[in-house]
Amino acid sequence: MPIDNTFEFITLRDGHVSSYDPTTHMARVVFEDHDDLVSHPFPVLLPNTLKNKDEIHLDPGEHVMCLCFGNGIESGAVLGCVYDEKNPPPVGNQDRRVTVFDDDCHIFYDRAEHIFQIKDSYGSFIKMKDGDIIIQSARDVHVNPGWEADELGQNQGAKFE
Repeated sequence: MPIDNTFEFITLRDGHVSSYDPTTHMARVVFEDHDDLVSHPFPVLLPNTLKNKDEIHLDPGEHVMCLCFGNGIESGAVLGCVYDEKNPPPVGNQDRRVTVFDDDCHIFYDRAEHIFQIKDSYGSFIKMKDGDIIIQSARDVHVNPGWEADELGQNQGAKFE
C-alpha cells in the first residue's frame, strides 16, 4: 500500500492500538492526547516482508509510536511498540534478546553467557549452553517420531496419545 508522503506536516505521535487486523497487518490507533481520536488503519512496520518474512502481531491496548501525515489520523504508519512505566521491559539486560509470550513461553539468547533457551507454558525447555544441550520435559520426549514439520514449524498430523 503506497503512502502519500507529500504532506506539509509530519508528526510523531504516541497512542494505543484500538483495533488490529492480522490479515492486513493494519492497526487503528487511539491518540489520548488528541481527544481520543482514532486513526484510519495504519500499516505496521516490520523488519522483513520480502524474502525473509516476519509476522509479529499487535494486541489492542499496545503502546505504539506512529508517524502521522497531514492531520494525523487519515494517513500514517505504526513505527513500533514502546515500553512505559506500566509495562516495563521483561528482562532489562542489554546482553539478552528476549521474546516473552502472554502464556509465559519465552525464547531468549544471552550473548555474554552464550545461552540460547526456549521454554513452553508447561515448563518444558531446551537450553543450549557451553556446548551442552539440556532438555527438560513436563511430559514425554519424542525423538524422531516420523512427523514432518511444515514451513512454519507446526507439526502436521502430530498425534499425542
